[in-house]
Order: sequence, then structure tokens, then C-alpha cells
Amino acid sequence: MKKLLNYAVITAISFMFLGASSLVAQEWTKEQKEVWQVVEDAWADWQQGDMNATYASIHEKYLGWNQEDPLPTNKEKWIKSNEAMKDFVKMEYYDLEPARILVYENIAVVHYYYENYGTFTKNDEKKEFSYKGKNAEFYIKEDGKWMLIGDMSVWKEK
Repeated sequence: MKKLLNYAVITAISFMFLGASSLVAQEWTKEQKEVWQVVEDAWADWQQGDMNATYASIHEKYLGWNQEDPLPTNKEKWIKSNEAMKDFVKMEYYDLEPARILVYENIAVVHYYYENYGTFTKNDEKKEFSYKGKNAEFYIKEDGKWMLIGDMSVWKEK
């Protein structure tokens, strides 16, 4: 009986700590919430095909790097690539899960997980895609607006 009671107490304490840690993880500052909203808006704009809104949220000095390109990509090259693909790609679904957000003065670093799937259609050929990955995004706040100035993405096909 004493072992059972000890087990119950340990289990209860464990759940209290787990609950407390998840509450702390979700308590963001106003600035963290503001930056996370920028991330969510960018994904929503991309899904809806509003590329102009997406491009407007990217800083002129942007440099981003993904696992496919040998070197970081600047804003001009990123836009050129997206313009070539926008008519063929339809993102059907995405899900974002923030990991950490750091805001220091006018700089922010956002780490998050994502998954998405959709279709690539060209010349009557249709291919579905599904990815799961993680992003590190870097923002700078200028004139009251958070702008993506750099990122690094890693993903795998599901």
C-alpha cells in the first residue's frame, strides 16, 4: 500500500510540473506574440497565393538558406524563384508549431516546426507533396513593422 501511495504522489507531482512547464512555455510577451503573428500571416498569405503580401514582408537585405541551395538566397532571387512556381503549386494544408521566440530590442529570432502538403500541377501532370521541417527565422523591426531579414530551413518529405 505504501508503494502505491508513493507512486500516486510521484505521479501527481510529475503532472504538476509538466502542467506548469507547458503553461510557462505559452506565456509570451506582447512582442513575441507580434512576431509570431507575422510568421502566421506569411504562411496564410502564401497559402492564399497573395505573393505581393509575402514579398512586402521581406526585408530588402534578406538572405535565406535552405538545404537545397549551395549558397544563401537574396530577396530578388527568392522572388524570381517563387514567381516561376506560383502558378503550379497549391498548398492545401499547413500547420505551425512555435518552439522558441527571442525578441531583443528591434531584433527577433523565431524557431518553429512546420508541416505542409499540397499539389504541384504542370502540363496535366499532378504530383502531391508533403513536408515536415523546422525553420529559424530572423526579423528586424523597422518603422514599426517586423521584416524577415534571414532564415534557414530544413525539411524532409513525409
